[in-house]
Amino acid sequence: MTLKAVVFAVAHPRAVAGFWASFVDWPITVDRPGRVELASAAAGFSLAFEETAAPKTVKNRIHLDLASSSAAAQKSIVDKALSLGAARVDIGQGELPWEVLADPAGNEFCVLEPRPEYAETGVLAAVVIDAGPVEPAAFERLAEFWSGTSGWPIGRRHPVAIGLRAPSGVGPWLEVLRAGDAKQAEDRVWLEVTGPAPGGRQDPDGHDFRVVSPG
Repeated sequence: MTLKAVVFAVAHPRAVAGFWASFVDWPITVDRPGRVELASAAAGFSLAFEETAAPKTVKNRIHLDLASSSAAAQKSIVDKALSLGAARVDIGQGELPWEVLADPAGNEFCVLEPRPEYAETGVLAAVVIDAGPVEPAAFERLAEFWSGTSGWPIGRRHPVAIGLRAPSGVGPWLEVLRAGDAKQAEDRVWLEVTGPAPGGRQDPDGHDFRVVSPG
């Protein structure tokens, strides 16, 4: 299997895709009724936006982290997001060195302070999967599951975060974070991977994902 896309369910796919295309400077590559995609060759996957009528009611359990190279760059990225229609949000994070915002559809994302591990990822530092209240062994198994499902080997381990990286060694990380957030509602953000037997699946922690045919 291979990671293909991070998919967001939103009421207005074209508008939200337009926000992200302008924000991260990725071109729109697919624009059809009900689904819009933007992609970067360096990232190796796309951001996709699919239409839904269901309202967002809880914090997403998958989110994007954006990288910055300095305090000034971090502020510039935040200012750009706000100018395009993002908003600051309080998810109980308290005082932290990174900024938590939401796109015009309410999808949370973080603009990180400079960190050496993201110095060469490009604008997108990581796709973060928030794990529920799992034990360390189950947390490790969840990361191993996503390594096998995405085709990305584990590149670093930490007690609360395990990072996966594309085989090329470039682009954003895929991170499993021991956040303790139990699933409360149907997922509005999920990963899409290519592989056999297309259809909807769930990982060991209940995150929905989708298998699609290659091509």
